[in-house]
Amino acid sequence: MHQYEGNWKNIRSGEVLVGRALTAQYMPLRPEVREHLEKEAKTEGRVGDMVSWPIDLLSKGDVYVADSYGKVVDGPIIGSNLGTAILSKSGNGVVFNGTVRDLRDLEAMPGFTSFIRGDHPSHQTEMMLKGINVAIRIGQVTVLPGDVILGYLDGVAFIPPHLAEKVVKVGELVLVRDEFGQIRLKEGKYSSGQIDKRWTPEIEADFAKWINANPGKLPYTQAEMQELLKERTW
Repeated sequence: MHQYEGNWKNIRSGEVLVGRALTAQYMPLRPEVREHLEKEAKTEGRVGDMVSWPIDLLSKGDVYVADSYGKVVDGPIIGSNLGTAILSKSGNGVVFNGTVRDLRDLEAMPGFTSFIRGDHPSHQTEMMLKGINVAIRIGQVTVLPGDVILGYLDGVAFIPPHLAEKVVKVGELVLVRDEFGQIRLKEGKYSSGQIDKRWTPEIEADFAKWINANPGKLPYTQAEMQELLKERTW
């Protein structure tokens, strides 16, 4: 519940983004707060402007997820240089509740599958980085560091890591059940009303037979499938 956010611009449409969230929280500037943060950063050995600090912490498989509160003019927190750094360190693109610049260059970077709100040729001003690897809000979703990011087309799911394995297994099962249902609909064996609701025991038995005849359809056993079916909400 409440872990999906849509209406993104995917700069490499059709590609899938998967990884582990490293979060960053940007906020409108308060000069005295930014000054304090920059003093702290020096003692911690951070280098350069604060927009670089989260990037320096990335490792392979991470997805840089930032809330820059949708700021457009004077809002882009990366361009092609920082985008190159992100891709080289993480092997992934970004999810930004905000904007980027140098969009043409970013679109041309293989593997930089990214979800953004827009682009603008300016760069960030009157902003500050208030937190790294903290809870952030992305649209209607609370995102925690370590959440599993799954982005495709114009939508992103932020999956709690302790649920990731179950989400994958249930997702695979739902896809296979949909495939079976659509085959039977095309054959005319069942009506749409029969398939598009909780299946009867007869349809479940037909599905089990079909799975036995197509053993490569699911990457787990019939017993595991039955356990998942016990918990189903569909």
